[in-house]
Amino acid sequence: MGPIDYNWQPEALKALRWHWDEAYTITRPREGLWVAERRDTREALRSDTPFGLRELIIADYSERPVPREAVPAQRDGDGP
Repeated sequence: MGPIDYNWQPEALKALRWHWDEAYTITRPREGLWVAERRDTREALRSDTPFGLRELIIADYSERPVPREAVPAQRDGDGP
């Protein structure tokens, strides 16, 4: 078995954002960590793969849809 090719990961990030960006802020802060943060409550979902994150997003959204017009919750220090 050869080395793992991680060149596909930027495309996976783009695909997740394309489908879910209105409801979740999706990031990959470091190798092996994929995060989707709900835009309404800022609750975070975490996985070690984009495929795992996709499954978590689908389950979360199915149980509690994120309003698409949700205004992002402000964190301490955010805002005017």
